[in-house]
Amino acid sequence: MVYQATKKSKYCYTIEEIPLVPLTEQSSTRFVSAGPALLSFITNPPGCVFPVHSHEAVQILVILEGTEEHMCGDETFLMEAGDVCVHPSNVPHGGRTTTGFRGIDIFVPPREDYLQLMLKHGLPIEGPK
Repeated sequence: MVYQATKKSKYCYTIEEIPLVPLTEQSSTRFVSAGPALLSFITNPPGCVFPVHSHEAVQILVILEGTEEHMCGDETFLMEAGDVCVHPSNVPHGGRTTTGFRGIDIFVPPREDYLQLMLKHGLPIEGPK
């Protein structure tokens, strides 16, 4: 098979093309939903505190840039670029950052409250067509 690359595809886009959605007064994200998973390209500025919370979805956080003092369950630890934290279902977690950070959250199954937030902001919840 010979591959012929085109400039655009209905399956591919840049993160910056995805609308920014506020999560808290300080934290914002860009959501992508695809079947059984929901991705969140999260940005927390310096000084941001993300409140302790829990949810049924398993959450995997990957820190791409910056650092966060992160709490998961009964542990508090420093996450840096390249670190991954797996949040089991219904385990309390949250964090604060002095440096700011960019990361990717993966939710399986998708959080219903986030799907509703996507709809509120006019975003598709089925992924690219």
